Amino acid sequence: MSKPCVLHFLDTKLLQEYTGTCEEYSGYVKKPGFCHHLKTMLTCKHSDWCTAFREWGILQLYFAIMVAIASTIINIVDGKVGIVNATWICCVQIIFGYIFAHLGWFGVVKKDGCFCCIIACCECPPILLFWGLLMMFWACGAVATAISSIGVCPICVVNVCLQSIYAIILFYMGFACLMLR
Repeated sequence: MSKPCVLHFLDTKLLQEYTGTCEEYSGYVKKPGFCHHLKTMLTCKHSDWCTAFREWGILQLYFAIMVAIASTIINIVDGKVGIVNATWICCVQIIFGYIFAHLGWFGVVKKDGCFCCIIACCECPPILLFWGLLMMFWACGAVATAISSIGVCPICVVNVCLQSIYAIILFYMGFACLMLR
């Protein structure tokens, strides 16, 4: 039988449970396993989709940081955006990368379907569908960002390549999440 859907509102125990996973998750980030089996990850043939989701999430976090920094440098050098605005955009990109990585891992792997939104959290297995589709939607946004940068400036090709790779990673992450359902 499937576990019941629960709505947590201002649940400090859930917050403590989440913050209690910070050390465990940072251990995964420091020593990722995807380095050893990236070729296997690309085939989408996994015996353990939880591990696949975690590894894609960590790879996504690394790429989110790399894309954010590269985009910031390109935007500042190209003069499209001021330093303050570029820094703000960089921070938002890194925050979303972290949310998809750690909070996504917690909600998908640890809680088997949990979506937290500031003061409330909905916990139920159908949330896995939501997480998976959200990541795939974010991948489409990364592709749109890459396409919009084509031909804008000579060094923007770097951003196009990085955004495209980032989109592939997000898509695989979403796919792994959907396979957990």
